[in-house]
Amino acid sequence: MDESLALFLRAWSPSVEEEDTWSTPWGDLHLRVASYVSDELPPPGYITSVRAVIVQRDTVLVVRDPVRKHILPGGRREVSESLLQTLEREVAEETGWTLTLVMLLGFKHFHHLSPKPADYPFPYPDFLQAIYAARPETYDPAARERNGYELEAQFRPIVEVQHMRLTQGEQVYLCLAATGLADRQTEG
Repeated sequence: MDESLALFLRAWSPSVEEEDTWSTPWGDLHLRVASYVSDELPPPGYITSVRAVIVQRDTVLVVRDPVRKHILPGGRREVSESLLQTLEREVAEETGWTLTLVMLLGFKHFHHLSPKPADYPFPYPDFLQAIYAARPETYDPAARERNGYELEAQFRPIVEVQHMRLTQGEQVYLCLAATGLADRQTEG
């Protein structure tokens, strides 16, 4: 791990650590995933993607892709984008929604456990995702990417989603998003 990333991470304790396997064109990638609750962003050079839990009253946006359902729409940063620009673009492409009341929840640290595949174009062995909470603002079905990886996005009751097969990290961020956005709504 790069020294500057290690130095930053020493100041934080993960809420959850788990392992995951991603099936990719380079084969199965085995990863250790640590989910952190933080009001501070890690060094931006390590953040490769941005995601959000999108909560509307007592519902949360659930995205279905070919592999599973999840509650963290978002995706990979483009070179000239800020984190919030990436989040807005990716969420619109995946779900059709624009966002409001965006607040930082924390970040996920991914560490590859398997050897680096040949021709692998992404950061190795470590990369991060910034995780936000947000409220939906407007829906534009034309903003959704045609033939994208995400098959559908629907708001589902939070109590129902809590019983879905979410990762432990998703459960942590769901709880934070639901309570944090409710607190912000009552303040404003």
